[in-house]
Amino acid sequence: MRHLPSRLLSVRQGSFPLALFLAGCLGVSAGCGKQPKVENEEAALPSLPTALLLEQQVSGTILGKTLKSPSALASDDRGALYLIDAGNRRVIWFDARLSPIRDFSGEGSSTGRLSDPVFLSVDADHTVWITDAGRGVLVQCSDKLEFMAEIEPKDEETPQQVFDLAGIAVVDFGEVWLADKNNNRIAVLDAQGQVKYYVGDFGYAGGSLRQPGKLLLSRRNHIYVCDTENRRIVIYDDRASFLGEIKHPVLERPAAVAVDRFDRPWILDTDSGRLHCFDEKGEYLASLGPIVSGTDRSLSRPSDLAFTLDGRLVISDTGNDRLLICRILTDTQP
Repeated sequence: MRHLPSRLLSVRQGSFPLALFLAGCLGVSAGCGKQPKVENEEAALPSLPTALLLEQQVSGTILGKTLKSPSALASDDRGALYLIDAGNRRVIWFDARLSPIRDFSGEGSSTGRLSDPVFLSVDADHTVWITDAGRGVLVQCSDKLEFMAEIEPKDEETPQQVFDLAGIAVVDFGEVWLADKNNNRIAVLDAQGQVKYYVGDFGYAGGSLRQPGKLLLSRRNHIYVCDTENRRIVIYDDRASFLGEIKHPVLERPAAVAVDRFDRPWILDTDSGRLHCFDEKGEYLASLGPIVSGTDRSLSRPSDLAFTLDGRLVISDTGNDRLLICRILTDTQP
């Protein structure tokens, strides 16, 4: 079993290492692609978030099928949003106005069909990557959801290895990071799907992972791992060096992370339906939810978060079969 050798950083464990992020290294995307620069973002001062206000709801019939158990989200730097509609085993492409344009589906086990899509990501070339846990493959589509190829992860040293596919992220030089959930680690693959090394095993810097889920890639090529059963978010650089963690008593079962334009991580607890905001240094700021102003139901088993280009927060409210597009209210608003 391969592990990354001695180039790992030595850092303080048990809390978020503040000094590592004072230079703004936490900037990440709305989904799993790169977040674009926002004009004059440095001139704007962040305010303390106090509530979520519903601006738009996406539910009901979309492209001929009723939205059912929406789950994973990913976005690109042009404003497109991609959603896994788990109940219909499909991916839906929304434009920057959040209008549905096209879907990619086809229940089945043949090439180019989705059996059990669980996570997705958009790389720097706008290729959409989908982890299909049912078939054990990575499916690649164009930004318009046109099927391109599929890759089966393999470890040449242990050919019998079975991967439990979960979150995915693709770094700029082509390595594919794949959460191997029940094996409690990250498999780093080359472009052909061969394992190069593993991250997060026993003895690895930063401690062992337990059922890692969503992965998020930052615009500075830092990778955020939802280490669900350890109740934390783990941060690595794109060379797999451990940078730190976000760990706090408010985190119960972190299922998703997204970062706003002020480099503040928002972490979603799926069981409680609460969203926890931390500042750019990893210090706890506030908790919102499970009530969203303007809705008639509390969040139910929410599974993912994403930010739009204009700073609105998209919540995949799985148990209520809907997407919520929310404006974040702050303590400086009347």
